[in-house]
Amino acid sequence: MARKVNYSSLGTFEFLVRPSPPEFYFLEVNPRIQVEHTITESIAIGIDLVQLQLLLAQGHPLSSLPISNLSEYPRTPPPLHSLQLRVTAEDVSNDWSLSVGKISSFKFPAGNGIRVDSHLLPSQQTVVGTDFDSLIAKIIVIAPIWEDVVRKAKRALADTYIKGIRASLEVLRGIVASHAFLAQECDTGWLEASLPTILDDGLRISKTTAQTSLVTTSVLNNTAATSSNVLFRKRDTWSISLTPESLSKAESIPSHLQISCVLRNEFPTSLTASILYTTPTSPQPTPYTLTVASTTASFGSLASAATHRRGDPGNGNHVSIPFAGKLMEILVDIGDEIVKGEVVAVVRQMKMELEVRASKGGRVIWIYEGEEGGDIGEGVLVAELEGGGSKL
Repeated sequence: MARKVNYSSLGTFEFLVRPSPPEFYFLEVNPRIQVEHTITESIAIGIDLVQLQLLLAQGHPLSSLPISNLSEYPRTPPPLHSLQLRVTAEDVSNDWSLSVGKISSFKFPAGNGIRVDSHLLPSQQTVVGTDFDSLIAKIIVIAPIWEDVVRKAKRALADTYIKGIRASLEVLRGIVASHAFLAQECDTGWLEASLPTILDDGLRISKTTAQTSLVTTSVLNNTAATSSNVLFRKRDTWSISLTPESLSKAESIPSHLQISCVLRNEFPTSLTASILYTTPTSPQPTPYTLTVASTTASFGSLASAATHRRGDPGNGNHVSIPFAGKLMEILVDIGDEIVKGEVVAVVRQMKMELEVRASKGGRVIWIYEGEEGGDIGEGVLVAELEGGGSKL
């Protein structure tokens, strides 16, 4: 196929496979390396596909590249089995919606036959926003036989945790624990049909490993916790100056903040303290309780959730935003009569535009007044209805 179209780079050829009797059904060709390329690299030991693609683009002939580990006979099975576990920032129990938030800590597996590709760094907190793909990490498992791959996958997932957001770990644990997966009896409809059971099993497995994860978290974060305990102390004092950047010659007049009692210190996640605060207009110290908490949302969506009406989940007349994102469009106006299931708004998460639908029919008596294209927080009311009558 590549020779027919004179294609001379790496690409991904996708097929559906029927195991018995064996049959291959062609889907598509993508003229690039895709996220699954780690499987090819795992079963063809010593090959770096990204390097090969760059060398081909530079004009190196295919015969000069290190691809001797690849069989020339497509029907000859490789000597290894490999599985990729794709860890994403998704709330599977909420229709696979994006889980927006700050990843405060994490742990990935290691050991023989385990590879992890991820952009997360232990020393840097990562915020999952609405503009990018939800992929957090790829855990690749390699072993000589399939049963060992599944066994290693269970152990790898047991050694993995991500704190701060909802991730796809529960559903992955449920999948690799299922008998159908071990027996290779899964078809294209299996996950959708079995998802409730898989999720229940995954949650049960996750609970059994939670205590181990908590202990590991404590060990890994021991240095950070120690730093937090001594970072803020009674009588610590700061001079605070705020100068508007728009006024280059503005004079900065400092205020004065002193901690009188640290009530709770989990910095940088949170900090609560009694303080004395003095400003130039108030020379006598004023006591306050200071609460600082890390946020998982952008300023726009945080402000949206704080300043706009919140929907009541128990009120059928409320149409609320089920997940944080960017409000792309409101499709109704005050006075419109709508029916159950009608699209009220469109919210974008990553590359996906998702429809927010009415759970009942009725007349629109109020709509969200925020700006289209701006961030909107989870739970914000986007429309309010009344009545319904025959359009329920």
